[in-house]
Amino acid sequence: MIYYIIKGHIFTIFLSMAHLTSVNFNSKITDYVGGQEGDFKIYELNKARSLVFEPKQKGFSRNFITFMKRGKYHFNLSYNEDFSNKDVVIRQAKTCTYFTLLKETKSYQLFECPKSLFFINKLKGPVKVNELSVKSKSYLSKGPPIYLGKKLIYYQGRAL
Repeated sequence: MIYYIIKGHIFTIFLSMAHLTSVNFNSKITDYVGGQEGDFKIYELNKARSLVFEPKQKGFSRNFITFMKRGKYHFNLSYNEDFSNKDVVIRQAKTCTYFTLLKETKSYQLFECPKSLFFINKLKGPVKVNELSVKSKSYLSKGPPIYLGKKLIYYQGRAL
């Protein structure tokens, strides 16, 4: 699955005891930090362009930062058998003006672009979308799961 990530956004990658999960980047990883020793084992592969995670226990949710020469990615690693990822390819997101409506409810509209999502908040106050507070509208990373509050509204390329 390709994750198009907007700089500064935090996204989630789900791990499973049933299989390893690889996270692949365009450039060389210079360093990484996160999790706790008993949560998972990390393998660095593909000439330092990939990290492979092997969970060691269930029920964790940890912040993780991967550093590259020209930037970094913040993400959460969470244990979840139902939503687990196997292969994740990380790419830079791009905002756009040509998008299609994926879903509309009383509280929001979610639009899709080729390399990002566009979220419009229809409520009077700000809402929490993943780790981002959205007052009226915002571009979002495309590919990773999207939560509105604690409710999953986008997963594996489709609105729920």
